[in-house]
Amino acid sequence: YLSIYLSIYLSIYLSIYLSIYLSIYLSIYLSIYLSIYLSIYLSIYLSIYLSIYLSIYLSMMHLLLNFEF
Repeated sequence: YLSIYLSIYLSIYLSIYLSIYLSIYLSIYLSIYLSIYLSIYLSIYLSIYLSIYLSIYLSMMHLLLNFEF
C-alpha cells in the first residue's frame, strides 16, 4: 500500500516539476525568439516605411522645385 502511495506521490511531484520546468524554459525561449523576430520585423518594416516616405518626399520636393522654376 505504501509503495503505491509513494509511486503516485512521486509521479505527481515529477509531473508538476516537469511542467513548471517546461513552462519556464518555453517562456524564456519564446521571449527570446519573439524579441529577435520582432526586432527583425520592425527593422524591416521601418526601413521599408522610411524608404517609401523618403521617396514620396523627394518626389514632392522635385515636383515643387520644378513647379517653381
